[in-house]
Formats: sequence, C-alpha cells, structure tokens
Amino acid sequence: MARRRRSRIPHLLTAFALVLAACAGTTQPTTTSTTEPVGFEDGGPLDGIEAEVLIPRGEGPFPTVVLVHGGGWVSGEPAFIRGLALMLTEAGYLTINTAYRLSTFDDPGYPTAVNDVTCAVRNAAIHPLGDGTVTLIGYSAGAQISALVALTGDRYGTDCPVAGSGLPDRFVGLAGPYDTDRIGRAILPFFGDNPVNVPEAWENGNPRNFTAENPGLEALIVYGDVDQLVHPALAIDFYQGLVEGGVDATIQEVEGAAHSDMSDPAVVGEIILSWLKG
Repeated sequence: MARRRRSRIPHLLTAFALVLAACAGTTQPTTTSTTEPVGFEDGGPLDGIEAEVLIPRGEGPFPTVVLVHGGGWVSGEPAFIRGLALMLTEAGYLTINTAYRLSTFDDPGYPTAVNDVTCAVRNAAIHPLGDGTVTLIGYSAGAQISALVALTGDRYGTDCPVAGSGLPDRFVGLAGPYDTDRIGRAILPFFGDNPVNVPEAWENGNPRNFTAENPGLEALIVYGDVDQLVHPALAIDFYQGLVEGGVDATIQEVEGAAHSDMSDPAVVGEIILSWLKG
C-alpha cells in the first residue's frame, strides 16, 4: 500500500534542534562503539573497506540499520553522516555506518560500490547482536547506490565472503538521484564512461529501471522541496515507479529543506524513526 505524506518542518529550526545538530558530531553517545571491517567473518577487511558499528545500550537483539554516505560518488566517508548514525543508535538500532569504494574514471564505482554496500547488508543480516532485519538508509549518491542494492542486491556482492542475497527488508532514500540517466556529467565517474561506450553499466546501474524487481520491499523516499542539487522530481518519479512495481512505499517532502539538510538528524531523524516504528 502506498502512502504519501508531506512534512511541514520549517527550514528555520528550533533552538533545541540546532543544539542537537551542532552536538551530533561532538557529544559522546550512550552506546558502545566498535569498528568492524565490512565483509568478513573471521579475518580481515574486504579491500580495506571499513564500517563503524554502533551498538545500543541494553539487551539485544536489535533491529539493524546500514547507513550509506553521500559525496557525489567520488568523495565522502561515514563520518559525514555520523550524527544520523548516533541518533539511530540512541533510538535502539544497531547501526552499521559503512564506507564503499569511491569512483574514478580508472576505477568506476559500478559495480564495486554496489558490491560493497551489498556486503554490508549481508554482514548486518547475520550480526550476532542483530535481530536479522535490515533497513538500508542512503543519502544523496549513497541513496542511489542503496536503492540499487535494495532492489537488486541479490545480483551483487560476488566478492563478499558472507553469504546471503544482499536484499534489505526496508529502504530509506534521502535526497537520492535515483534516475542516473537524468543526472548529467556528475555520474560519469560512477560508470567510468558515457552510455554509448558502456551501455550495460548504465542500464544495470540505474535504480529507476528496477522499481518492480523487489515488491516485498518497504520504502521511504524523503526529499527537500528546495533541493537545488538533486531535483525533487527524481524522488517523486522514483516513488511512483516503486508504487507501480508493487512496493509498499511512502514519500515525504520536507518543506524548506535543502540538499544538505537531508542528512541532518534534526531535520530527518523524526521522519525516519516514525516510519521505522510505525
């Protein structure tokens, strides 16, 4: 069943929200923080990719979230969205804030970045403190990669030593550029070349082409109505494709929110938690 909601969250945040956002990266969480490499059971990391694993207080098992940062496919790191990771952990979610291999023309992000995130989902599903459920949350370029994993993750992760399909139970996309055919030159490093020269990569790496591939998925698509980097139409179109594909999807517009606001726990935290617990 599709649900469409509009959030009337002002761009001028309350004083409390501003304090929360400012402190997100500096205060000590009431959690146990460990760092575990993505893609291993007994040994070392997979190609040096690491994830920060934040464990809530209390007795498990805990529902598990995998977070995927943005950065235009060519930059970024888990620290960029650590505030969101801390917020989710405080709310009782075992949070895996993962890295992935970044894109260059010599070493494109497709399919390596998709393999990395798929492997993170597999690890999350078997984490000894997890309850076996996985929600995959991606921001910006990380939302595009995560959407591809959420819909077609059973096709990736071939170099991951952890078995499993790689498909999460739920997906949250924050300001995602889901239709890569409509992004322009910014996506070129992800594919390594233009669609004329590498048509198969462009076809298989576009989440918009696979919105009917995983009808068992639950999805929340969140976008800011004044996002000037990723046009809101991309979120709306992707949501409509998910609904037509049989996905239980919800879309949420955040009034007055720009692109950078969409990874701010003071802006999107309540939206995400309400949906997860709803």
